Parts: sequence; structure tokens; C-alpha cells
Amino acid sequence: MALRILLSLTATAAASPRKKNVLLVISDDLRPELPCYGCDHVVAPRTTALAKESITFTRAYAQQALCAPSRNSFLSGRRPAHTKSWQFVDDFREVGPDWTTLPGAFRKAGYQAVGCGKIFHPGLPPNQDLPYSWDRRMNTTWNGWNNPNEPRCPQNTSWCSVEDTERFQDTQIASTALELLTNVTRDERPFFLAVGFRKPHVQWRAPTRAFDAYPPRNASLASRPEAPRNHVDLAFHVPVHEIDVFTDWRACGGSQALTPAHNYPSECQRAWRRGYYAAVTFVDEQLGVVLDGLTARNRERDTVVVFFGDHGWHLGDQGEWMKMTNYENAVRVPLLIRVPWAPQSAGRVVSAPVELVDLFPTIAGLAGVDVGYTSHESQPLDGRDLSPLFFGGAGDDTHVARSVYPRCVANASTAWRHNDCNDTPRRRFTHMGYSTRDERWRFTAWYEWSHLRLAPKGSPVAVELYDHANDVGRCDGAGGSALEDYEWANVA
Repeated sequence: MALRILLSLTATAAASPRKKNVLLVISDDLRPELPCYGCDHVVAPRTTALAKESITFTRAYAQQALCAPSRNSFLSGRRPAHTKSWQFVDDFREVGPDWTTLPGAFRKAGYQAVGCGKIFHPGLPPNQDLPYSWDRRMNTTWNGWNNPNEPRCPQNTSWCSVEDTERFQDTQIASTALELLTNVTRDERPFFLAVGFRKPHVQWRAPTRAFDAYPPRNASLASRPEAPRNHVDLAFHVPVHEIDVFTDWRACGGSQALTPAHNYPSECQRAWRRGYYAAVTFVDEQLGVVLDGLTARNRERDTVVVFFGDHGWHLGDQGEWMKMTNYENAVRVPLLIRVPWAPQSAGRVVSAPVELVDLFPTIAGLAGVDVGYTSHESQPLDGRDLSPLFFGGAGDDTHVARSVYPRCVANASTAWRHNDCNDTPRRRFTHMGYSTRDERWRFTAWYEWSHLRLAPKGSPVAVELYDHANDVGRCDGAGGSALEDYEWANVA
């Protein structure tokens, strides 16, 4: 009898597949201007190699083009309308104390849930949402959460080329990720490792070798360097604080020089675009360091790898710089997902619209982690499980991606001039823009804001409609970005 029980247990264990691991890599402010999106003027060989083994999503969208609310959304699996996080003041735990997060779901499933770098925006929620989302050994048995700083560029410019021996945030984050990989692979339990790189967020401080990939004479300009024709003032944003902190931006005119009709001098724009691309090349190198570490520990075959940007970025297109808009360039992101046990998915391109809020149920589905219990929490998950795509399923071409952005207008006669809400309590917003994107159109409606209901009120005060016919989400052969060749005319 004892022998039969032992044999039965052994057979059951043999029949139970080993749980899959997850490596989640986030790049801050990364737009989909990469070689795997046909943008060969950018040097990113590790992302290119990863794309050949992954599904590449050409229409992936963040729910808001700002770090804290975007991360609150995709890590909780709920939209900003439910997290009530739209700026650098509030976080989802204020309204969802019972919510399970993406890393928290894996922790509940018995995984070692660990991370380093910028995952949640620092302080939102407090303490990286420990202990709810992460292994209790974080900050105790193992070293404290590593979200390092780095020296400023000389004269506090927005970009600088420095020697390879200098200290960089992202090399430190990659090094910590390797240490965590060593720790978790000593344990028999599966792992969920999140790595948050800081680049290409400004400052664009990168090694000389990264800048050498972009000779100054080859630096390009945006093909549409002004606000769209028939633009809506509420849609335009001047990132005053983010611009004026840098001496080189002030030398080019500062925030006062940027208007819907006037961009910066060409030599300034070229320098900033070059700095951004160099930072992209540098973070691509660090992605490679982590992927090589996974391979060296012989875990690449049983690990889902997810690489994406938390939102997009403007590089002078639509007359905009940085993020904080509802335009395509601000909300569209690169998204690559590698699933080694679904070889039919390698190299596949999916053009149907998807959203970062889909990541939570999708990653859980790919790893075989049940998250059905979240339907009984005070707010169920908002995203869709896209895991069938990796096993031959078709994308939903009818799906509509949704993004939002608040405005705090100081003067209605120049609603674009001072409309920043980043540090403003949500009850003091004046407007909210709601943007939808299907396979062809982007439609955005701007509403006045109800400070009592924290919701829009009345009818739209302004609308935008942009035609993306023929936009396949790739750069053209001349090296221009598809991101810059659309949304140049509001046809509403």
C-alpha cells in the first residue's frame, strides 16, 4: 500500500509541469522607435534579437502618459478611472486596499516576487507596495530596494556624453537584477522578477560609445514640428518645470519659447533627439545584460520575458516635447513578449490594439497563475487576457484602446500655456481628456471636471479626430518615424 501511494505521488509530481517564471522589464519614457519597428536609424541590437523570439505588438497603448498613473494602472490591472491616480499625488491603495497587484498575484501563487529599479513610481504607493506585492526578503534578508541615483550632467544640461567608467543608474539596476537572479534561482520555487530601467528618461546621460552611434551631422528633426492643424488648446502641453530645470533648454529659450506655432531652433532639437537616441542605445545594452544573466543561469527556456515602455515620448513632433498629452506619440509604447514554450509565437507581429492594462491577466495566463479571485475584489481587473495569441489565436481588430490626461487650466484664453496637473490634487483639476484609438482613428474628447464626483461633467468642450490610415506603426525607409507622420491635422 505504501509503495502504491509513493508511486502515485511520484507520477502526480511528474505530470505536474514546472511553473513558469516571469522577467518583466520596464523602460522609462521609451517610445516604439526601435529597429524591430522598422526604425533602423536607432541602434538597439538586443531589442531586435528579442523581437525575433517574441510577439511584437505594433499598437500597444498606455492608459496615461505619465509615470506614476501609468504604473499604478498596469501594475494594479485597473484603469485610471478606477485607481483615481492621475498625477504625482495619489495612488491606487487609497481606493483599493484589497486589490491584488501583478507582482502580488505571483506572490500569492507561491512565487518569489522580487524587483529592482523603477517599478512603481517612487512613493506611489509607499515603500514600493511592500509587503503586499513583494517577497518579504526584499529589504530584509536581501539588500534594500535598489533605485539608485547618478551624477548630474556638467552645468546641469539635459544630455551629456561621459566616460564608460562613470557611474550610471541603469548599470547599477542591471547589476542588482543579476544578484536577484542568483538569489531566486537558488530556490526551487518559481520567480517573478521586475526590472525597471530609468532611461531614456531625462537626463540623457550615457556612455560616449552610445553617442558615437549617432554622428551629430546625421541627427534628424521631426517631420511635423508644430501643433496639428485645427489643434485644440487643451491638448497642447508645455512641460514648464521639466524644461526649465535644464540649462541647455533655457539657453534655447526655455518653456516660454515653446508654443503651438513655434518649436525650438533646429540645432537644439537635433541635440536633444540625439541625446534621447543615445539613451535608448544604452538601455538596450542593459537589457542585454539581464537577458544574458537569465541565459547564464539556464532559465531562459522556462521564463516569460516582457519588455515595454511605461508610456511614449515626444521629440518635437506635434510641437511637443516629453509626454503628458493624449497624442499617439505620448501613449503608444513598444511591447515585446517572449514565450519560449510557444515557439509559433516567435517573430509574430500583432497589429490589433492592445493596452498595458492587459499585461496583468496576460502574464498570469501565460505563466498558468489563476487570478480569478480578483473578480471578487472591490474593483475587478480591467484588462484582457491576451495569452491565446501566443498559441495561434487572432487579435481583436475591433478593440479600442483608451487613454486619459487631466488639465489644470490657469487661463482659459490660453489653455495650452499653463495647464499642468502633475502635483495638483485631483479635486482641483479643471478638465479631463478621454482618448480612444482603434485601428484607424484616434478620437479625443475634452470635458470639464467635476471635483465632487471626480468624473467628467456635461458635454465635451472640445474634440479631436486624427486619421491613421496607412499607419502600420513602423518607420519609413528614409529613417523617419511613423509616429511623426500622423496626427498633423484635427479633422473633427
